[in-house]
Amino acid sequence: MAKDGSDGLGKSRRRELVLRTGMGNELVDYACKINPDGSASIEANGPEDHARAMEALAEMAKTMPAFLQREIPKANPEPEGGLRSVLEALGASLQQSLSMQTPSPAPPRPRAIGKSADAWLKSIEADTLKKTLIIKAAAINGFARHVGINKMLHEVQREDVHAWVEALRASGLQTPTLINKTSYLRGFFNWAVSAGAYPKFPKDENPAAGHVIYRKQEKKKRRAFGFKAFTLEQIQALYTAEALANLSEGARWGAVIGLYTGARVSEVGQLALVDFTTVDGVPCMMITDEGEGQSVKNEPSLRTIPIHPDLITLGLMERVERLRERGEKRLFPKIKIGSVNGQGDWLSKAYGRHIETVGITKPDKGKYGFHSLRKTAIQAMKSGKVPLEWRCAYVGHDLDEEHVEIYSGEYGPKEMRAITSSALHFGINLVAIRACLSMD
Repeated sequence: MAKDGSDGLGKSRRRELVLRTGMGNELVDYACKINPDGSASIEANGPEDHARAMEALAEMAKTMPAFLQREIPKANPEPEGGLRSVLEALGASLQQSLSMQTPSPAPPRPRAIGKSADAWLKSIEADTLKKTLIIKAAAINGFARHVGINKMLHEVQREDVHAWVEALRASGLQTPTLINKTSYLRGFFNWAVSAGAYPKFPKDENPAAGHVIYRKQEKKKRRAFGFKAFTLEQIQALYTAEALANLSEGARWGAVIGLYTGARVSEVGQLALVDFTTVDGVPCMMITDEGEGQSVKNEPSLRTIPIHPDLITLGLMERVERLRERGEKRLFPKIKIGSVNGQGDWLSKAYGRHIETVGITKPDKGKYGFHSLRKTAIQAMKSGKVPLEWRCAYVGHDLDEEHVEIYSGEYGPKEMRAITSSALHFGINLVAIRACLSMD
């Protein structure tokens, strides 16, 4: 900023502007002057200094009027060319200059990718399952070793990611694993931008995006060998009171919630009592990542859905109220927070044993498990002519661009309940199951 030995009143002053650079504050002095044509100029030394100088200009232009009013009262009469006159001219010139150009963003601060990887892992540690953190660390550290841990992060390009992916594929890794690894790398680059360690990129142009997709044959194979939906006859066998009685009380409730919500096993296992609420007179369940030990797969997984009328009949809200009266915080209070394999691991294992006990025959291709309930709910809604956007909103699926506009429209739990609930009907004996659920 300009230095001047006088403020118009015969007193010596020094003015310094503090700029925030992302990693801390630095005091930076800039020499400014008014040119004969009335424009302002400021000295800069290189691209990075230019970016900071433009930041200084913007700050000076914003604060100049208040600065003059507060710090430099008018002399009467003021000497021609006094500090006030100079600063008023500078402020006017700055406003005009800044209105005509957009300041260049400051370049990323150099940081080695190895150290950046450590910083990212530390930043997500508190909100990430231990098992997941280990997997993410293996991916990001593997990439760092591939490009060189001392390589500056801001120098990494899409070509580097592509070469890494091809090397992994050549080593025998399959598409699902590659998709997971690159998804972790996308998260790393998003963090790096916010941390000022990587240049900002346009939406959908993350350096780690678009390198791996399922080929047509791979998609077909994935569907063939993935989890299968249950048939109606299988559901009715799994949900007799006699069959459910072999499960623990918590697993019984987890089983019926999974059937009617299509929620992922981790989403069911982590439910807290505060996740049950009423919206517009409709009892609802929130799938969220806001509570202790809670997490979701992705952004579309965050949702509020109406509680199915059959779950109300089975006494779900009554259970919630009883647990609240006992001072509990979670729907499954016996389950410890912070399980290495996630909050739903216990339920997944219990339901797997339940399938075997009931005698459900394994499919020729694919498999059955708790996730089959999600497939079953989606298939039931599809058969019930529930539109795609509502199915996705209900189970927390992402949508392709074709349906984004519809999906992002306004809807409420009343509308969702009216559209989805009739499709989720399985012909099971609710009275007998309610009695089974109340057993402790």
